[in-house]
Amino acid sequence: MLALAAGAGLNLAFAPYGQWWLAVLCLAVLYRLWGQGSPRRQALRGFLFGIGLFTVGVSWIYLTLVRFGGAPPGMALLGTACFMVILAAYPAAAGFLFARLRNQDAWDPWLFAALWTAGEWVRGFFLTGFPWLDLGYSLDRSPLLPWAPVLGVLGLGFVVAALAALAADVRLRPQPFWLLVLILLLATPQVATLRLVHKAGAPLTVSLVQGDVSPTIKWDAASETRIIDRYLDLTRRAFGRLVVWPETSVPGYTHQLRRWFVPRMQQMAVRNHRHFLFGVVEGNAWGDGPLYNAVMSVGRHDGFYRKQHLVPFGEYLPWPSVFGPLLTVLHIPMAGFTPWTRPEGALAVDGARVGLTICYEIAYGALVTEEMPAATVLVNVSDDSWYGHSNEAAQQLQIARLRAAEAGRDLAVATNDGDTAVIDHKGMVAARLPAFRPGVLTAVVQPYRGLTPYDRYGHLPVILACGLLIAAGIVRRLTVSPRQGSG
Repeated sequence: MLALAAGAGLNLAFAPYGQWWLAVLCLAVLYRLWGQGSPRRQALRGFLFGIGLFTVGVSWIYLTLVRFGGAPPGMALLGTACFMVILAAYPAAAGFLFARLRNQDAWDPWLFAALWTAGEWVRGFFLTGFPWLDLGYSLDRSPLLPWAPVLGVLGLGFVVAALAALAADVRLRPQPFWLLVLILLLATPQVATLRLVHKAGAPLTVSLVQGDVSPTIKWDAASETRIIDRYLDLTRRAFGRLVVWPETSVPGYTHQLRRWFVPRMQQMAVRNHRHFLFGVVEGNAWGDGPLYNAVMSVGRHDGFYRKQHLVPFGEYLPWPSVFGPLLTVLHIPMAGFTPWTRPEGALAVDGARVGLTICYEIAYGALVTEEMPAATVLVNVSDDSWYGHSNEAAQQLQIARLRAAEAGRDLAVATNDGDTAVIDHKGMVAARLPAFRPGVLTAVVQPYRGLTPYDRYGHLPVILACGLLIAAGIVRRLTVSPRQGSG
């Protein structure tokens, strides 16, 4: 029960609560719980920790299935429970391995941090990946955020896990904990002053349009004109050179929109010397070709960005031969998208190069870094209205802050109902709109050039370090006799 409570309490370290120090405390509790007992018992404790973390942290999945997916509450509860079990399996596996490899000595805290970080890394890509609530995201409001462009979110998570484990052992071995604290205290101000990127050209004024359109009417054909009129009315209040509408803000297919809507936007772009980015469905309504969740670029340079990493069960059905019957129960609109399989280049916009991501893609650092070094500004469009008044939007904005800091780029986030914001290249929110109401946010973003260490190498150095620590743990376990009571 203590493991379950510690996992649930870890959510307070993430957005919207922001008590980042609780990440160290909750992981320290888990480390102490993993300090003795059989591998099976430690796996159970890790599993319960994961159940507490994800059941509280991503419970908005149930809300989406019931409120907008049309699933019966019982089926939605079962589906959500199965998903939580899968997510909790990662800390369970880490607990099992830690129990098998620990030696009850000064090496154990580093092994703990390596196994936890390796589990997060695997969770980020296995079974399409779900890198939500990775430990490093909790540091978006902490003094350690300047390390993001050097270590990335996984590296930050490793630091938190190591601090937690060393703190739990501080009575037995105080020197390693205080040495790590001293290193961080001395080095962090120096890291914060590093100039890893430099300005590239003049600042760009951006207007982000938040329409606050309910998913219940978004795909109703009778509402299409009214929704577009709302966005056009809001756009008249925007004075940015770049105007961004959210994900699938235009509820129609491009083959229809090219007849009247796109020419209208092109005329506005020429007349007002502006550039528009708006979310559309690329394809046609007849079902004789692929459909892409896309962003259309209209201005001096036209183009498209198509979403590469789709949301399983929300935008496409994985393994249709197995899950095909779900379509007769769920009524999620536009659930038949096709992922774009080739890297997309940065779009030219008024002297800048924009690296785009759509919604959930912001959680995947590799999708952002693949647009470097060409991208000088980042833009993410999203529609978080599917998750109601939950913590999902705040969590996604927290993820976006780490992406901006890792990449060393200003990031504009345009959402349907919140959180619409502009984040600077160090991960700080520079401007933000109130959620759940229509509005326009106009702010200035600065294009940047150059590559951070994370841009260059991604998570590779952290994963290699964790692999070496785990390999060393295996060798020690095989060659060094464990102390009495370690089994």
